[in-house]
This record gives sequence, C-alpha cells and structure tokens, in this order.
Amino acid sequence: MSYYFIDPITEHSDLQKLKEQIQKSEFVTEGTIIVNCSPDYSSIVCQSLQHLLSEANNNKPLQLEYLDMPYPNQETYTKEQMILDAKKLMEKYKGQLKKFLFVDSGCLRGSNFTALAKVVSEYVGEEDRRFACLYLQDDSSFIPEFYVNTFNFEKNGGLLFWWENKNNPYWPW
Repeated sequence: MSYYFIDPITEHSDLQKLKEQIQKSEFVTEGTIIVNCSPDYSSIVCQSLQHLLSEANNNKPLQLEYLDMPYPNQETYTKEQMILDAKKLMEKYKGQLKKFLFVDSGCLRGSNFTALAKVVSEYVGEEDRRFACLYLQDDSSFIPEFYVNTFNFEKNGGLLFWWENKNNPYWPW
C-alpha cells in the first residue's frame, strides 16, 4: 500500500491555506474555542491556528480544548468514550456564548466527526460550530466546512505525515 505523504513544506503551506479559508469566513470571533480533535495527530495544526487566527481575539491566542478520537477498530479508547468526553466538554461551556472550531489534521472515514457533530448539535446551534481539517479523504461520510485538499485512498494511499511513524499498528495500510 502506498502513502499520501505530507512533507513539512506541504503541511505548512496547506496550514496557511486553511487559516485563510477560516479567516475569510469570519467565523472566528473573540472567545472562539479551538477543539483539538485527535491531539496525537492534530496538535501542530491546532497550535498554529490558535496563533494564526488570534487577530480575531484581540491578538491573544485562541483557547484550546482537547478531545481524543478513537482509531479504527481500537478497543482502548472507544467511540462511546469519545462521545462521553465530548458531552463533558460541551457541558463545561453550557449557557456560555461560545463558538467552537473542531479541528483534526485529516478527516478519513468521517465517522468520528459525524458522531461528534451529533453530540455538539445538542449544545450549540449550527451558527456556533464549524469543523476543519487539512486533508479530506474523498469518500468520507462527513464533509467539514473547511479543508484544503482531498485525496483518494485507493489511488493516493493512506494519509501519512512527515512526523508520523508509518508502522503505527492502528492504521490498516
């Protein structure tokens, strides 16, 4: 199986494109919270956006929250646990006028974002939530509002970043 390999220059360039998309939408305002989905994969993207989008927050880095997402077929952290953690996160801000930008480095199958969107919709309206990623698998069941590039798993291979261990046992490729 081949890889849809993302080198550091491409990642940086695409991160700038993602920032521009988000800025152009004018979604981010003072007090917007970035939720780092899959911190083990999305921390570079989220930390960068936290600072790059800070102009909309009086030049202060946006607040970050963290939400783990399960790997495919992982038994140690399940989708049910992720849903419970998402509910706890949203309960923390219940009744506050907050906007949420949920960010993952890639949206592959889309099942995690789909489950998360369902939970979040119980707490905030559509106008106060957005989803973003750098790379979107073209057959994903979930399409985030912001993304930079799509790829085809069969043609391009599985998504692999320059900093990632290609022997990760959770990826099936």
